[in-house]
Amino acid sequence: MKKIRFSIRAKLLLLSIIILSIPYIGFEYLRELERYLRDSFETGLIDTARSMAAPLHEQASLFQRHADYEDQFIYAHDLTHPIEIDGYEDDWLSYISWSNIYPDNISGRDDGLSFRLITSHYQQYLYVLLQVKDNKVIYQRPDAPDTFDNDHVIWVFTRPDGELEHYYFSPSGPGKLRPFKFETYQDEYQFEHQKIGYVTNVTGEWQETSTGYNLEIVMPLDQVGERLGFIVSDVNNADTLEIVQHVGTAGENTWSNPDKLFHSSKELNRRIKTIGSNTGRRIWVLDNLGRVKASYGDLAKDLSENAVNIFYTLILPSVYERFRDDLAGASRLQGQEVLAALSGKEGTRWRSSPDGKAVIVSAAVPVWVDGEVRGTVVVEETTAGMQMLSRKAAASLFNKTLILFLIVTLALFLFASRLSYRIRRLSQEAERAIDEHGRVLGNFSTSSSNDEIGDLAKNYAAMLERLKEYNHYLENMSGRLSHELRTPIAVVQSSLEHLQANEIDEAVAHYLYRARVGIARLSLLVTRLSEATRLEQALQHTEKETIDIAFLLKNCVEGYRSAYPDSEFALHASTDQLAVSIAPDLFVQMLDKLIANAVDFSAPGRPIEIKLQKSGALWQIEIINYGSRLSDAMEGQLFNSMVSMRDDKDKKEPHLGLGLYIARLVAEYHGGVIRAENLSQSAGVRFCLAFS
Repeated sequence: MKKIRFSIRAKLLLLSIIILSIPYIGFEYLRELERYLRDSFETGLIDTARSMAAPLHEQASLFQRHADYEDQFIYAHDLTHPIEIDGYEDDWLSYISWSNIYPDNISGRDDGLSFRLITSHYQQYLYVLLQVKDNKVIYQRPDAPDTFDNDHVIWVFTRPDGELEHYYFSPSGPGKLRPFKFETYQDEYQFEHQKIGYVTNVTGEWQETSTGYNLEIVMPLDQVGERLGFIVSDVNNADTLEIVQHVGTAGENTWSNPDKLFHSSKELNRRIKTIGSNTGRRIWVLDNLGRVKASYGDLAKDLSENAVNIFYTLILPSVYERFRDDLAGASRLQGQEVLAALSGKEGTRWRSSPDGKAVIVSAAVPVWVDGEVRGTVVVEETTAGMQMLSRKAAASLFNKTLILFLIVTLALFLFASRLSYRIRRLSQEAERAIDEHGRVLGNFSTSSSNDEIGDLAKNYAAMLERLKEYNHYLENMSGRLSHELRTPIAVVQSSLEHLQANEIDEAVAHYLYRARVGIARLSLLVTRLSEATRLEQALQHTEKETIDIAFLLKNCVEGYRSAYPDSEFALHASTDQLAVSIAPDLFVQMLDKLIANAVDFSAPGRPIEIKLQKSGALWQIEIINYGSRLSDAMEGQLFNSMVSMRDDKDKKEPHLGLGLYIARLVAEYHGGVIRAENLSQSAGVRFCLAFS
């Protein structure tokens, strides 16, 4: 079965793909989660609205049919707390945006009379705030309390029995006031007259503002029937005291036919409160015109328990607990989901709060009575909970991604470390496999990995095995050549000796002489070929002895002066006596090879220097010859077998490049190191033998 190849490139590509897939998977996960949460959120709100609307179907008493033209009405908001009657709008801030402005066609004009009306109820009381815009406020004269020649407000309403009432608020200055009304009475002659009667169960507070004045009113709710209206009268000239303008909530009909008073249903409020609502969820019940009949709950939600740590708070989108609620205190809803529900279909809507800090989702379902839509149930909730889930999911995803990144990083680190270790081990084995002289020292370990490094290790092992065999062949070649050449040389030499013993003419004698010279050179060549082999064999049986190396060098130098009379030798010894353990014959043979090499390359007139130095346990011999320099290519190969730098001009003796090779063998046998280097100051070469 063929083993599947899994290359380093494939491994790195696989790891890269894994890393690149992490952001994509996370992005797709968040997108899918968001889609799921949105769908679930909408479905949950629709289901809640359905459950709220289910018990309200076919409740004709709760949902009366109102005509489409009944747009003019005054809505009484449900209050969550009583209003402090002080003439200021502090308690009304959440309802001001839903107040009615009269007249409704002022189009932002700065001149003229106009007012804003807010009506609300809390428990058994009805509260009213009028914010009147008046360029100049004129109060009632103290000497004429029964006149109407000042700015005043008329409250028009029907009692529960249907009788129309008119209450007058005519202040003589800022502060508290009670309204009065005109009462009809008969005198003793049965003539009808009117007198002013002050209302004691109604309280008002009049306060001036920078644009006019505020009037805040409270009265028992059970005294007000189905209709309610206000008429604001303005006096601009304090001298003439003529009322120049009246503005009513129902226009000119306010005096006799005020607007209908619309307020929430106690029964509907009780029912939706009984069903209940989750925190942060608001429920509306509307009539067929979209007016609010009941509401319960608010959109505020406590998110402190769901908060993530500060790091995620900084990098993830913010979720706000406080935001501007544009529908708080609304009297009428007209969103697209409400319009869809009023047409008989369920609808949802996503919208942002005015300050952009929250997203509000609303779902509306219709309420059916006698086959027609009589109302709508609307459920609202912010996406804060969904956002918190998304934040938690994003935080969880980030944590898992971070862990995965750490795992992948660790895997890459281990993988890179493994590669580095394998490459470093391969380099070390390659360095140890061949010594500095080019000999193969040991076997190269192969790798079982089926990748590029494994292939490289196998190729190195095969290559070194072939080099080892070839090196072994070269090392034995000199011995084989000398063995094979000795017999034919002996035959030729004996034949030449027989020829020389016979009478030969002069011409033949010349050729015989040349033949004998050639045979002598061949014999010397064979001797030198076998010299290295004999030396390697001798190294295995030679014993060392302790001698004075300084004395040995002196004797050798004297012999060199006799052997090479044309050369000059200078011996420099830092010590007069140095006892070392060596094989004298082999050591002298090594010195002979080095001196012979120095003589061949030494410049005429320059001495060959031999130095003996000792430093601690180390001692060394330097042989310096001034002359030609080593080439850069040969400096590391000089002591290899059959390497020579001599030119072909020297024809006297054959040179096979074995002399320095033999010197290296002897030095290594004595535990020393031999090296050659060019002189830095002048032309020449220094041979250094270092021993310990």
